[in-house]
Amino acid sequence: MNAAILEEHLLQSKNNILTKLHHRTLLQYTGQPIIFDGQLRYILLPKLNGEHWPKKIEQAVNAVAMVYAALNGHEQINEQDAATKRQQLTVLAGDYYSGMYYATLAKIPDIELVRSLSEAVAKSSESRTVLYEPMKRSMDEWYKILEVIESTITCRFLKHFNLDSYIEIVKNGLVLERLKRELQFLQEKHMKTPFLKILEQQQEYAGMNNEQILRRLISNLSSRLIRIITASPILQDEVKTFMLQHVEVNVEAQITMKGVE
Repeated sequence: MNAAILEEHLLQSKNNILTKLHHRTLLQYTGQPIIFDGQLRYILLPKLNGEHWPKKIEQAVNAVAMVYAALNGHEQINEQDAATKRQQLTVLAGDYYSGMYYATLAKIPDIELVRSLSEAVAKSSESRTVLYEPMKRSMDEWYKILEVIESTITCRFLKHFNLDSYIEIVKNGLVLERLKRELQFLQEKHMKTPFLKILEQQQEYAGMNNEQILRRLISNLSSRLIRIITASPILQDEVKTFMLQHVEVNVEAQITMKGVE
């Protein structure tokens, strides 16, 4: 399948999930649920690569995407402006998406899957709290926490369905997507997220501003992911090209930005 067809598959999957999460009142005040295209691309990577994809796996994907929507929504909450109606409804939206996640899981007759995903969600949520604790950590420790936050739910899903061979790509890809979103937010809003406030405290980046730190992290991780995808023995050539296009855009963007400094 060429890139256009793969993109169409992703769009169709996203629209199906958004339809299941639709709530007229929440849509009016908080907008569509936040399911990032990059997240969905890695969640659906095995399907794009032609793996057997029965209804049971599709239901599990819906559940995973819904819990990401809940977590993404909760990250939009501004603690300094938490009393506004919009912020309160944002909290409510996250809770609603969480409820839809559990309702979707309840329809899947697979107790082990339910247990595994529930443990992953708890682990991801705990790690979000740990990440923002006022405690000094090495860069390796910080990165491992971020990796758990961004990828543990999807990796548990992959492992349960014996799709372990995709985990290395997915784990690196989901962290890269988070870093890209942080850079985009910084450039567009000119504000520091709690994530960036933690990042700039790392001694490894003394003397660098947030944008420089993110550029370096994105460039290094993009290069690593390109090597992993290129060397992958399981990805079809068309899928490799498709995934590399999205990664290499990031590398080119870094080079361009550095060139105008």
